[in-house]
Amino acid sequence: MLAGQIAFYVLAAAAIGSGIGVIAFRNAVYSALSLIVNLFCLALFFLMLNAIFLATVQVLVYAGAIMVLFLFVVTMLSPENDESLPTPDRLGLWQRGAAVGLGIILAGAIGYIVVGQAALHPDAVATGAQDLASQISRNGNTEAFGQALFHGFLFPFEVTSVILVAAIVGAVVLGRRTSSREGE
Repeated sequence: MLAGQIAFYVLAAAAIGSGIGVIAFRNAVYSALSLIVNLFCLALFFLMLNAIFLATVQVLVYAGAIMVLFLFVVTMLSPENDESLPTPDRLGLWQRGAAVGLGIILAGAIGYIVVGQAALHPDAVATGAQDLASQISRNGNTEAFGQALFHGFLFPFEVTSVILVAAIVGAVVLGRRTSSREGE
């Protein structure tokens, strides 16, 4: 059996399992997290079909922006459901293992990005408007946009995402603090 077929079957099982999780979980937060896993599986299917732009848009727009907004609304509308959300003292063994595994993957990805920056193709680095215009004329809009965003402007892109995540966490903390004071 080919590696691509094995990857497809594993990914299909994960997509079906997370799809069942969307409708099976009684907690809306767990359903939304299961939907995020399903959207990531869909993005990986796009990658298997060499549709890199669709996979990127799938992760950035749907799994990233829309689902973060959805989770924010769900958690803000049900602040009395705090006992169902995991806290560090109520995490199970598999949740801690998953957190450690994802942390290792994140550290590896960051290391790959930092070390791999020097080995980029010269066309992938677009730092000015003229470089980007010449890339668009050579490669086309989508490819030039992807190369500029994820190679030439990778650091500002990541800093922007960290700032947005910090703003969302701050809004949730302030919203929770306000709703807990109203209950007193």
